[in-house]
Amino acid sequence: MATLTPPRPPETVPAPGRGPGTPLRAVLAPVGLVMAAAAGGVALAPGYAAPAPVYAVLPLCALLSVAVTLAARARLSPLAGILVGLPLPLAGVVVCAARIPGQGTGVLGGTVEALLHSGARILTSAAPTPLNADTLTLPILATWLTGVASVLLWQGSRPALAVLPGLLALVGAVVLNGPVAPPGFPSIGLVAVAAVLLMAASSDVRTAARARAGSEDLRIEVDAPETQTLGRLGRILVTAVAAALAAAATVFGGPVLLASWEADPGDPREAVRPPLAPEAALNPLGYLAAWAAEPDDPLLTVRSEEPVDLRWVALAEFTGTTWLPEGGYRAAGEVLPDPVPPPPHATGVRAEISVGDDLPGGWAPVVGVPRRVGLQPLGYDAVSGTVVSADGGIAGARYEVAGDVADWRAAELADASVPADAVFDRYRELPPGAPPVLNDVAAAVAGQGSPYERAVLLSEYLRESHYFSAETPGGHGYANVADMLAPPGQQGGGGTSEQFASAFAMLARAAGLPSRVVVGFGSGHDGGDGVRTVRTGDALAWGEVYFNGAGWVPFSVTPGEEGEDEAEETSSAAAEAQTPEDGDEANSLEDDAAPSPPNRESTPLWPFLTVGGVLLAAVGAVPALRLARSRWRLRPGVPERRVLGAWRELRDHLRQRADAPKPGDTVGDTVALVQGLLPEEGREWARIDLRRLGGAVNRVGFAPGSGVSETEAAHIADGVRRQSRALRRTLGRGRRLAWWFDPRPLFWRAP
Repeated sequence: MATLTPPRPPETVPAPGRGPGTPLRAVLAPVGLVMAAAAGGVALAPGYAAPAPVYAVLPLCALLSVAVTLAARARLSPLAGILVGLPLPLAGVVVCAARIPGQGTGVLGGTVEALLHSGARILTSAAPTPLNADTLTLPILATWLTGVASVLLWQGSRPALAVLPGLLALVGAVVLNGPVAPPGFPSIGLVAVAAVLLMAASSDVRTAARARAGSEDLRIEVDAPETQTLGRLGRILVTAVAAALAAAATVFGGPVLLASWEADPGDPREAVRPPLAPEAALNPLGYLAAWAAEPDDPLLTVRSEEPVDLRWVALAEFTGTTWLPEGGYRAAGEVLPDPVPPPPHATGVRAEISVGDDLPGGWAPVVGVPRRVGLQPLGYDAVSGTVVSADGGIAGARYEVAGDVADWRAAELADASVPADAVFDRYRELPPGAPPVLNDVAAAVAGQGSPYERAVLLSEYLRESHYFSAETPGGHGYANVADMLAPPGQQGGGGTSEQFASAFAMLARAAGLPSRVVVGFGSGHDGGDGVRTVRTGDALAWGEVYFNGAGWVPFSVTPGEEGEDEAEETSSAAAEAQTPEDGDEANSLEDDAAPSPPNRESTPLWPFLTVGGVLLAAVGAVPALRLARSRWRLRPGVPERRVLGAWRELRDHLRQRADAPKPGDTVGDTVALVQGLLPEEGREWARIDLRRLGGAVNRVGFAPGSGVSETEAAHIADGVRRQSRALRRTLGRGRRLAWWFDPRPLFWRAP
């Protein structure tokens, strides 16, 4: 039967974008906008040394941005809606300048400095990014503007684009983090869920708009027992299920699908020059000769559970007369980035260091590969592992340090190769003027064997053919090394670790091995209660060679002091660590894999097949369900039911084409609409099919019992199939191919 619905007063329908809207839209749209705006902040947070505050501040900023802009747009123009909310993020910057100041002086100066240079501070800092006003201002402002832009797009003529600002912010966060943060699958999941919520809310808006368009028309509704309506609760449940599936597929399926992808993200920080220049005027190697002559002057004290050796400065650039520190230093927080590659078989060690007044320069002694240094402000060079005090000299400083001390094993290094990349060329370069003895010794001692064997032979040559001499004058250039070195089989000259470390690095480069010099300190002298005093005589230098997968491997190259069998400059623990020797423990690991990503080759295949099967099933389920429903609607049976099924099928095709009839359109209006969309060819047959369908629908709706024959119902079903195919042929190729994969018709209410 048919029901006449009287016109509805227009004032009962809220205006678009100005009132509370429909209940579904009022809930889904703000949540989706907040999730989209917060996605970039959630992706950016792991790149900070202290991510917890970032996880709290940036999503809160997204929430306030969306809420304030929605409230402002209810009464103000778009420009006024943007301006009225800007004081809030600026107030947040002021609070950051007061609570976690950056390089600016005072609250006002810190705020201005953060606003002007926040982006530069992020790119010139070491990753993970230290948390302060300078590095947090840009994310706060970007998150706020992302929320504002999302709201404006949502309330504009293109609500589907409301997720775009959040997606752009997410891409920017991923690029800014580079390789230091984990993949942003949770953030991608937020964007996916936000897109589902906004599409659902947008659909609700279109429904309300159609209701407004027909609110003053006389509506005729046809009651059919078979009609099943989804209802508002059903749409909410469907939206929730779709959002949960999108989030699960992204957060859990993404890592499985990309587990074997070996992409290495670029680091935008590499394109920016570090702001802290190396202290080239001070050469730490130059102090070793004077310290060796007066070995009892205290330099610093170390409190730790076990004796520890300290690294001070790495020197990579050789000019022919001296070694200079590597690169520059980036501003860093207390937490330092993970080393690449990680030190093998590392043990975490903690120590408290108190520096005396006589330690020169700004370099901070650290334990192994530093992971956490309680010295602020500090600079860090990730390539060399060198830490400096950004305030100037290190003398008088007290700080805690935690680092990873590697356990180098000869069996794992025996077959390791050295890199051939151009970035390592500077570690193989010797400036012009090299003495011939370097090439002679390198060819005779390290002319064959694996790279590790050649490095071991060079260190043994220096230790066995030369002697330690504390009276050797300072100097480690070509002339000093040429005077000390002797052909293999002959007794060479004497020197301190200054000359021997320099000679080893030169010989290694002559043999084609990337090498550098490192200056540090031995464990010192026990003073009781776990406190050890490091004196000038504990300062030493050693050489390092880079091996693929293992990183920089140290070698002890200084012989024993004047006739002694072991060098007093290097503790026994350091000697074992710096020159790996074959032993029972090492031999037991001969079959271990060379340094490479663990379990990379043994990734099981079943997760990929499972996820791929689920995705294929989900994609294939949509056309299967739609085809099944179409056949069910047009199947032989009760003629009246078949006619109404054909009517619903035709209206669904119109709606999918975005040509849905207006709520107040009659059957004749709908038939005329279809005729206008069909091509000229075959329009006469279409007129016959549609006239027959329209007459049958009117009889079923307005004259129950008048009867529709089975033959007429069959002709109507065949005609709807023909006209549906004709409607699809009027679309572009892409829309035709995607026609049956569109899941929306499965959730539409029957007309």
